[in-house]
Amino acid sequence: MDEMNLDDLKRSEEQKREAHWDPAERWRVLQATITWAESQATVRRNTRQRCLELQAAKLKQENP
Repeated sequence: MDEMNLDDLKRSEEQKREAHWDPAERWRVLQATITWAESQATVRRNTRQRCLELQAAKLKQENP
């Protein structure tokens, strides 16, 4: 197969896959995926709690 046929085949297969998605189901799966990805984050920087912890540690260093 040449490259053009592969591109056509890929496009055709993507169209078939897209045709089977229900918009509501697609949205549900997208949100579940985002929630999962956010839960995988190992470093949570700049959260309100972390900022307060850092501030308390700095104040403690300045005023022992």
